[in-house]
Amino acid sequence: MSTGIRVRIRYYNVLRDAAQRSEETIAIPPGTTLRGLFRDVVSRIHPAVGEILFLQTGEISPYTRCFWNGAVAGDNDMDRPLQDGDEIHLFPAIAGG
Repeated sequence: MSTGIRVRIRYYNVLRDAAQRSEETIAIPPGTTLRGLFRDVVSRIHPAVGEILFLQTGEISPYTRCFWNGAVAGDNDMDRPLQDGDEIHLFPAIAGG
């Protein structure tokens, strides 16, 4: 029996292009935080996502909007542990006119 949890991530716009998919389900250890999930995805699965998701300082870009189970995830949420079945949506900001 697995001791991990499963979280679904949906990528939009240039993040979808970087991940080369629109969504996926990731198995992570219990206690993994939202910040930990992002670092895991970038280091283990999609390094190109990191170029958009993180600033050069290693902090999460303020130009990416994250929704966690339908609610906007703010800075206070980055270190909260995820639960089995959580759904994360990542939207990068787009400029244009």
